[in-house]
Amino acid sequence: MVFRISVGHMKERQIIPFRFTSKISEFDAEMLEDIGSSLQEQRKAILPSENVFKYTHGKKWRTIIAENNDQDDDGQMQTHSSEIQIPVQEVVDNDLGSLVRYRNSIVSGLIKDLMQSIYQAVNDSTEKTGNVIGARSGSFTAEHFVEMLEKIEFGVDRDGNVSLPEIHASPELVKKMLQVLSVQGPEFEKRVQEITQRKSEAALARENDRKSKFPKHGDK
Repeated sequence: MVFRISVGHMKERQIIPFRFTSKISEFDAEMLEDIGSSLQEQRKAILPSENVFKYTHGKKWRTIIAENNDQDDDGQMQTHSSEIQIPVQEVVDNDLGSLVRYRNSIVSGLIKDLMQSIYQAVNDSTEKTGNVIGARSGSFTAEHFVEMLEKIEFGVDRDGNVSLPEIHASPELVKKMLQVLSVQGPEFEKRVQEITQRKSEAALARENDRKSKFPKHGDK
């Protein structure tokens, strides 16, 4: 995930009563750095730092899914933007608190735009791979939950621990899911545990197979 932040000014017919050009540039640089720091801190709650990479050239890339696979993904840079307006009266009143408010508005706007693009990418990916179940907010059943688990491939983090899936849904759907799952009996719970155990073991096996392809430290 790549972030590129820029601060723009209207150049045409711009009236600057006091031309402290260097001071304006210094202020812009400090504000830009502050926005960037706040944005990165909030981004960490969405994407761990170890999953964020910098792309230093070009605008496009290709993700190789597997050899001889026609489902390779082509990706490209996306622009996230946020626009604010500061009323002239706040400037006249020397309301310095507006700087904090509008800084926060920029950050929240960029994060919102980022979240929308992430969910859109997930939606496109699941539609492409077929990892979709036919549940809607009013028709969710316990079997839909089981089907969802069966379609998911568990992962393993860098510490060797199985990373369990997360559920991202609207408040209404989450409420419906909790209501449905809370009334299921011990047989259903046992079934879910068995699926989770099987998926976890499969994830660890894949990770061990992946690591076996690399020479161990000290091997020739």
